[in-house]
Order: sequence, then C-alpha cells, then structure tokens
Amino acid sequence: MRTTVSNPPAARCDTRAPRIPASRRTPGHGVSLYAFTVPAAAAEVPLARRRAARVLREWGLHEDGLQTAALVISELVGNVVRHAAPHAARTTVTLTRTGTTLTLAVHDEHPFLPQPPSDADPGRDCGRGLMIVDSLAREAGGALQIDRAPTHGKEVRAVFPAAESADGADVSACVAVACPVMHFRRAGLAGPTGS
Repeated sequence: MRTTVSNPPAARCDTRAPRIPASRRTPGHGVSLYAFTVPAAAAEVPLARRRAARVLREWGLHEDGLQTAALVISELVGNVVRHAAPHAARTTVTLTRTGTTLTLAVHDEHPFLPQPPSDADPGRDCGRGLMIVDSLAREAGGALQIDRAPTHGKEVRAVFPAAESADGADVSACVAVACPVMHFRRAGLAGPTGS
C-alpha cells in the first residue's frame, strides 16, 4: 500500500506543519486510517467535509452513513473554527475504520475541553454542534469522546459501530428499520489511492 502526504499545499510550505500519512492500513489488523490537516478557517469546513466523504466513499461506506459522517465532520471542524481558531491555526481530521467501528476525529491545539450541552438554548445561535454529534453517536450505540492530546491541545472523536454488508439488500433492509450502524461494502476496507 502506498502512503502519501496529505497536507494542503499551504501547509507543505510551513516547516512547522507536521507531515501526516494520508492513508495507512495496519497489516493483518483490518484497520484503515486517513488523516489530513486543514487551516482553521470557515472556508475549509466544506472542503474537509467533501474530502472525508470522498475517502469514506472509497472505503465503501454506504450513502446513509456518508450523510451522517459528513454532518459530523462539518460540526467538528466548524467547532474548531468557531472556538479554537485563535489558539489553533489548523486542525487535523482523522478517519479510522476497524472491522467494528468508524471513528471521525479532529485534533486542535486549543487547551480548552468542551462539554457537550445537555440541551440547546433556543435563543442562542450556537451550542448545538456537539449536542448533535453526541446524539448521533449515542443513537448508533457509539460515543462522543473528548480528550486532551498527549502533547498539547485536544482531540474530539465520534465513534460509531460499523459493519460490512454482503450486498445492497442487507443495507436496504437495515436502513428501512432505521439501523444506525455505519455499513461498508465488503471489499471497502482499504485506504484511498491518493490524497
């Protein structure tokens, strides 16, 4: 498997920007990993969402899961832009797939650990992002996890149960009963071919 560097061109010019392997599969363990770094700017949120969706589509995630994953990535990257940008010039988005889970994560350098609100204030324009992510993850039998990073900053992860599907009929039956599991096509456990 080929590993490529996936930082955007602007980050490649910055010698302080870490080089992140774009896609890596752990041999014999059935784990796919894709990470990329984007500036903490509002214009980057839709770009991060589309890039993550492209990778997840290449991994074989079915459309219902793609919509949920795209929403989660938008909310997580959007939170970095809104709340961490003064302290974090960029954020790293990491997608990790094992045989039983899909983890969507963002890391930034801001030290503050947010707490997901238990309910949103209807009079406020914000405060719903992490609540939405938390609800989606818990509804699926997963979790929202917020931890300090080992060196500095924090990582916010949404962990979802995942399963391989033999064919489209399996997924259609599951979707019909509102199954929240992230379904992948059986051959989809591999890294993308490029960045």
